[in-house]
Order: sequence, then C-alpha cells, then structure tokens
Amino acid sequence: MNPEERLSDALHATLDAAQPSPDLADRIVQRASVAGRRTVRFNLRFGVAGLAAILIVVALFPLALTMLTNSAPGPALPAGSLAHFDRDGLAFDYPASWKASVSGLNMSYVTILDFVGTGSAVATCNAITPGPNDKSLGGTECGAHLTVAPGEVVVELSLQDGPPRPGPIDPNDPSALDPAAKYVTVGGLPAIFEDSGAKLDWTLSVPGQLISRYGIHVEMKDPGAAQMRAQVEAMVASLHYSPAVPVLDPADGPRIAAIGLAKARTSEPALACFPSVPGATATATVQQFAGYSPMHKPLPVTCSMEIAPSSIGLWMMTLTESWTAASDRSAGSLTTTIWLDPDGTPGTTQSGPGPSEMPYWP
Repeated sequence: MNPEERLSDALHATLDAAQPSPDLADRIVQRASVAGRRTVRFNLRFGVAGLAAILIVVALFPLALTMLTNSAPGPALPAGSLAHFDRDGLAFDYPASWKASVSGLNMSYVTILDFVGTGSAVATCNAITPGPNDKSLGGTECGAHLTVAPGEVVVELSLQDGPPRPGPIDPNDPSALDPAAKYVTVGGLPAIFEDSGAKLDWTLSVPGQLISRYGIHVEMKDPGAAQMRAQVEAMVASLHYSPAVPVLDPADGPRIAAIGLAKARTSEPALACFPSVPGATATATVQQFAGYSPMHKPLPVTCSMEIAPSSIGLWMMTLTESWTAASDRSAGSLTTTIWLDPDGTPGTTQSGPGPSEMPYWP
C-alpha cells in the first residue's frame, strides 16, 4: 500500500470511529437483583477507540506531506456536525465526533441501553465470589462503569421498569422529587432533572407505560465541561420519542370510555353499576368492589365515571363508588382507575383506599 492509500485509510478510520456503532446481533441479557443503578458499578477501564485512530493519522501526516507534496488533505468532519440516534424508543442528535455503542444489559429492573460520548463505558455482569465467612453469598453483580478522562463526556441511556409506580410522572406532585431535582419537559412529556455539577441526570416518561422510565445519566470532566454541558443540553432538547406519542383528542373520550368499560366488564362483573357516559351517575346495591373479595353485607352506592387523556398517550378512566353513613358504617368512597390504550383496550387497574376503610369487608 502506497503512502497516499495509508493516509486515506487512516482518515476514514477516524471518521468511522466518530459514527454510531452498528446494532449488536445479539444483545447481552443477564438478570440480577440490584438495589440501584449507581450502587453496582465496576472498576474497569477501557481505552478510547477514537483516540487510537487519531494517533495513527497524526503519525502518518509528516510522512504523507513529505512524500506526497501534491496531494490534497483528506476529508474532515465540519465543525458542529451532528449524528442522529434512533433506537430503543428514543431519537436525538448528538455531536458527530462522539462515539455511540449498544449495551442492552438487562439487570432485572434496569436495562443499560446505550452509551454516547467521547469517554469509554461498559456494562457487565460478574459472578460474586463468596468470602470465607460469606458462604451463602452468591449470584451475579451487574452494573455500568463510565471511564471519563479530563476533557471527556459520557452519556448513559437506560430503561427502568420497576418497582411499580402509581402512574405517569406528575409535575403537580412535589413529593416525588428529591431536594436537588425539578420538573422539566423533554420531548413534550414530563421529566425530572437533577444537576450535580459534573454529573447530570434526567428521568423521562415512557410513552404508553405507567411504571417505566428512561434514564439519561451524564458524567464529564474539565477542561471544556461548560461546552460539553451545552452539547448534552442541546442533545436532550432535540430528543423525541420514536414512534411518536399518540395524540388523544378529548372529544373522543366518551366513545373510548364506552369501549373501555364494556371490555373491562367482561372480566370484572363488579363494574356493572358504572354508567357508560362520562359525568353521569347511577345507583346500585353492591356486595363486591372491583378487585376485592365480597363484603359480608350489601352496600348501597352511587357510581360515576370520568375519562381524560394523559400526556403519555393513555386514557385515564376514573370510576368512583360512594356511600352515605349509616348506623353501622361511615360515609366514604372507593376510586378505581383503569388506564386505557388509545383504542380503548383496558390496561393497568389501580384501586383505593385500602380494604380497612371499606364497610362490611371482609
């Protein structure tokens, strides 16, 4: 291979290192119970792949300029150019000089999806070796480790699937925030942002999912942290969900409510007292609430139903049974929430208050 060919190959290797890596044919799948993402990291170090390619180019340039005085310089990425990411339900733009890699490591409640940035990252599972006094200890320890040298940034994307939550991220609920966190909007949906200086964290909604959350964790080091932070913020600002979140028309609520309630009744006869028209009421005597065992005495109730679209592309149908006070009971109510898909198919059902607050039960 002549010097001109070596120079061209080296320059193309540099450009290739800056592009997203292809999807893995088989994603790593391991399961382990973990207390939290940040508590199961490993002390592993990997070199920066892009740096090796750049050093090759630097080494070849003097030779090329001496022997190929009439050759034009090789192609270079224009300043500010962007690459596009679109996988795992997220799409966004990021600096083309960053690397992208796929993980897919499943840790039971958390899946490490992908990494982007200029530093190095790896997600692994290692077998736990019991000590002399820990013969009962065993299993697998899983986690993600980010190696961030001075002047580097790494972004970790994850999907958290539990433990169960009561519903979508609610900007009107201050109790769900840590002291250093605040509510923001990302991709048109509610999100939570926490700024720890050199580390940034976003918790994002997942369209159509109640208990799932996307996580964006960022680590960076000076010099250049301010510029890297601006690049990360621009990346998050460009984010949208892929496919897009369904847009629900409130005017379609009554039709969807009738569909959803009819389907829900096929598996839960205790929903028979509820009217199919939002805002209407009906009276009935029931001996069982949806999702609970029968009461030992019939209870006269008033039943009502409401429906509203949610930001994550699900309908929230609220069913309320209320009762008046009597000599052997206090007045009260039971609310059941059924989340419906855009077409009215029932999904998750949530009920409250607890059984101890209901009359004649158990």
